[in-house]
Amino acid sequence: MDMFKRLILPITALLVLAACNVTRVVKPLEKGEHQVSASLGGPAIVFSGAPLPIPLSSVAYAHGLDTGLSVSAGLHTTSLMFGVAQMDASLHARLWQAKNDRFGLTMSPGAHFFYDFNEQNTRVYPQVDLGAWWQYRENKDHLLYGGVGSWFELYREKAHGQVQDHEVLPYVTLGHQFRWDTWSFQVEARYLGMFYRNDELVVTYLTPFNTGTSGLYFGIGKSFGK
Repeated sequence: MDMFKRLILPITALLVLAACNVTRVVKPLEKGEHQVSASLGGPAIVFSGAPLPIPLSSVAYAHGLDTGLSVSAGLHTTSLMFGVAQMDASLHARLWQAKNDRFGLTMSPGAHFFYDFNEQNTRVYPQVDLGAWWQYRENKDHLLYGGVGSWFELYREKAHGQVQDHEVLPYVTLGHQFRWDTWSFQVEARYLGMFYRNDELVVTYLTPFNTGTSGLYFGIGKSFGK
C-alpha cells in the first residue's frame, strides 16, 4: 500500500485526473431508465521495467431524464482510500442520431469535485466529452464508440506554490460496449495528455511517444426501470 501511494500521489495532479473511469453514458438512456455501474482501470506506468496499470475504481448511477437526455453521478473509491473524496456529475445530451437509430453523437459536459481530507482543501475540474457511437449489428445493442474530451484546470498554482502550466488535459477515447438484455460491459482505451511531454517526470508513462500516456479501462453496468 505504501509503495502504491508513493507512485500514485505524484502523478495524480497531472494525467491521472483525466483518466478516472470509462465513459459513463455512451448513448443516452431511455426516458425513465436507471443504470448502476462500476469501473476499474487507469493509465499505465513502467515500474522496474514492467508495465503497471494504476487501478482507479469508481461506482456510478445514471438516469434517463427524457428522450436523448441523461444525467450521471459517480464516486471514486480508489481516491477515497487515500483520503480524497472525489465525485463527478455529468449531463449527457444527444446531439444527433440517424433515422435508423444505429449512429449518433453524444455531448457530455460535467465536472469532478475533490475534497482532500489531509490538506482540507477543495477543487473542481470542469470536463467535456464529445463522442460518436455506432450500433454495427442490427437487432443488437453492442456499440463501438470513440471521441475526444478534456479536463480544464481552473487554478493558477499547483501544490507547494508551483505555477500551473497544464490548463487543458485533453484525451482521445476508443471503446466497445457489449449489451445483453439489462447488462452491459465496456472495454475502453484512452490516450491522455498528448500535447505534454512525459520524459522529464518522476515516473515513466507507458506510451509509444514522449507525450502523454495510454490507459485501459473496464466497466460493468446494470439497467432497470425501462
